[in-house]
Amino acid sequence: MSLFARLQALLSAHPSAPAPSAGQASATSTVSTAATGAPADGEGAPAPPPVCTRYLPAGQVVVREGDPGNSMFVVLEGRVAVLRGGDPGGNTEVGRLGAGEFFGELALLTGTQRTATIVTVEDAVLLELTQAGVRELGKDYGVKGEQMQVTARERLLADALRSNPLIAALPPEVQHELGDAFVPCTVPAGETLLTRGQPGDALYVLIRGQCEVFHTHDDGRQSPYPTLEEGALFGEISLLRSRLATATVRTVTPCTLLKLERDVFKKAFLGQPDLRGALVRLGLERLKHTMEVMGGPK
Repeated sequence: MSLFARLQALLSAHPSAPAPSAGQASATSTVSTAATGAPADGEGAPAPPPVCTRYLPAGQVVVREGDPGNSMFVVLEGRVAVLRGGDPGGNTEVGRLGAGEFFGELALLTGTQRTATIVTVEDAVLLELTQAGVRELGKDYGVKGEQMQVTARERLLADALRSNPLIAALPPEVQHELGDAFVPCTVPAGETLLTRGQPGDALYVLIRGQCEVFHTHDDGRQSPYPTLEEGALFGEISLLRSRLATATVRTVTPCTLLKLERDVFKKAFLGQPDLRGALVRLGLERLKHTMEVMGGPK
């Protein structure tokens, strides 16, 4: 039985109240009733029950990019738009999801922030699941959390492929291995990821947010590098050359990243000629830039 069919079976096992009239949002559950006039996530939002059916009108914000995620959703009827970039009015639509597709599993299962804003584009019926609801699926209907973990990682890797040409140029088998090895993480603004003069512990891909990069001179002056944007890859110099970090990298905004630990990189990817070659070229370009910043040879 497919995942969607199992979820439909779960829905039938949790009878809902009759669908509301057009333009009215509501949510029903065997546990409690949850309000849907506001996004499901965010400060002040009521904690959703483990399994909840939501009836939403067109134009309803379901979740917002950057919010913490405490549930995932399955589209039972209707369609939703996937938006990225900030406030709903200034977002860019990057896709649409219809019946049988799901979203929000990344934030729920990995502990990262929401990576997109989801808005209904027509009247929709959504099934909302918390961690407890996902466990209930596994216990009663054989829907494995591992399935959703795989989907979450695939979507993260798709983000990395879309935004980073170095990763996109790698052979498919290397991309797949990277997708399995990368660990998603969320870092608040103001956090230092690499410190000049200290060993780096990982290779990073920036999925959401911005990071500042700067070189601190011996006299205390700081020389900035270009800001790292979505898709940037960094940390390769320390991993490849066993050198101390040549610049400091600090988050400017809350960031979602993919992290590849040093030990995993050395064990699984150091011998990959395509990946190693691409990282070496990137590292040499950055070392040259560092020498220029330091006033060394051009």
